[in-house]
Amino acid sequence: MKKQTYNVAVVGIGAVGSEMIRVLKQRNFPCESLQIFARSARPEVVDGVTYHVQQISEEALDNVDIALFAGGEKAEDHFGLKALERRKQVKGLSELVIIDNGNAFRMYPNVPLCVPEVNAETLRTHQGIVANPNCSTTQMVVAMKPLHDYARIKRVVVSTYQAVSGKSAQAREELMKQTIDVANGKPATIDPAIFPYQIYGNCLPHIDVFLPDGYTKEELKMIQETRKIMGDDTIQVTATTVRVPVDNGHAESVNIEFYEPISAEKARELLANAPGIVLVDDPANSKYPMQTECSGTDPVFVGRVRQDKSVAFGINLWVVSDNLRKGAALNTVQIAEKMMEMNLI
Repeated sequence: MKKQTYNVAVVGIGAVGSEMIRVLKQRNFPCESLQIFARSARPEVVDGVTYHVQQISEEALDNVDIALFAGGEKAEDHFGLKALERRKQVKGLSELVIIDNGNAFRMYPNVPLCVPEVNAETLRTHQGIVANPNCSTTQMVVAMKPLHDYARIKRVVVSTYQAVSGKSAQAREELMKQTIDVANGKPATIDPAIFPYQIYGNCLPHIDVFLPDGYTKEELKMIQETRKIMGDDTIQVTATTVRVPVDNGHAESVNIEFYEPISAEKARELLANAPGIVLVDDPANSKYPMQTECSGTDPVFVGRVRQDKSVAFGINLWVVSDNLRKGAALNTVQIAEKMMEMNLI
């Protein structure tokens, strides 16, 4: 019999973990219990509520049904994986599903990499772990999905404009401090442990580490994850990821080439009727998606839909979403909701 309520754990209590707690509450997720874990035990306050954070261990998830990991763990050290292994050794423990927001398992062939609006059916293949994609990938594939189903995508060229919240809480503080410094006529103080250059008034084409071929790890994530989520290794993807002086919300310029004809009008119609998308596309009246308006909301916003006249079948999009919500916490919770709907947990 399907469970009515679940013992839920959130592992990690930084920006994403805190947002997971908010999303669970806002969506009235059927929690029998909610436990919070981190590397060390301590009290943490989220929206005025004090939570007792417990220290994570191999035994900590023994009585948990669904564990939402905020990310940052390596596969070999992942307590979710250890908890699943423990269930093979200890009789009587309940089934456990790990939904991981980090990069540890995303490209494992036996781990679904899921965006529910795009590839929910892959959840049926899970073996205890489901991976949540990179935030910049998530919003892009939500916008790609209805167009790919109509005309099949050949190639994607994406440039991202990613908020500092996508890096860390310290990065948000760095932008705020530099903004205050400059406003007071002082030189911006730079912490090289956060950004190698000033972020205020600047765009840094540098997210994650650089690889030998000149791409960054963030760009490689977008390339590899897009193909896996879309279930099509023939899609050609190239990305340039940029950190911009915006507090929260990622924006992307997405150029898509198709195998078959698709008009801008048809693209707008498909996007307007697709799940998880809000079409904001009235440039004559200065209506288009903006980071300030998407922050704190759930949808993927799409606008500036227009024909790419340089290729036979091409469309340009402007895609904006809250990277802490749909790009991380919300999508993780939606995966759990979809698994409940599909009777997988």
